[in-house]
Amino acid sequence: MNVHFRLGRPDDARAIGVLARRVTRRWILPRQSAKAAALILAGMTARSIRQKIDAGQRFHLAFVNDVLVGTAAIRDDSHVFQLFVGTRYQGQGVATKLWHRLMRDSIRRAGTRFFTLNAAIGAVPVYLSLGFEPNAAAKRPADAIVSVPMIYRVGAARHARHRG
Repeated sequence: MNVHFRLGRPDDARAIGVLARRVTRRWILPRQSAKAAALILAGMTARSIRQKIDAGQRFHLAFVNDVLVGTAAIRDDSHVFQLFVGTRYQGQGVATKLWHRLMRDSIRRAGTRFFTLNAAIGAVPVYLSLGFEPNAAAKRPADAIVSVPMIYRVGAARHARHRG
């Protein structure tokens, strides 16, 4: 599989939203309330994504041929708020490559020393394999979204199987 990567642009917003909503509906929403689902999906519209890109949030994209197969997004060079890979492409290293690309970019740009995210319950094993750990110090969001706060400390000893 020939995967290539690049940063997202405002004109990618629609495709990013389609991929994010598709993965979210399949893997995340079944464990969420209707209120939480509405909050989650509201941040995945083309308009919302375009606004995030325009505000400087970075979306790293993975393509096979011209098809968007994965996205990893970050704000403030430290909080990962999207790491999605299309179901057909899961288990093939795309998420790991996206994560390492996003991490290296943030370290280079901002000297980032730790990354946070709020993992969907089913995604916790994936994040553990990437070197994240549960973040007991994080405050739970006040909204209705069910998630596990996690943290990745740059330079900490890891048991992750793959480094890129």
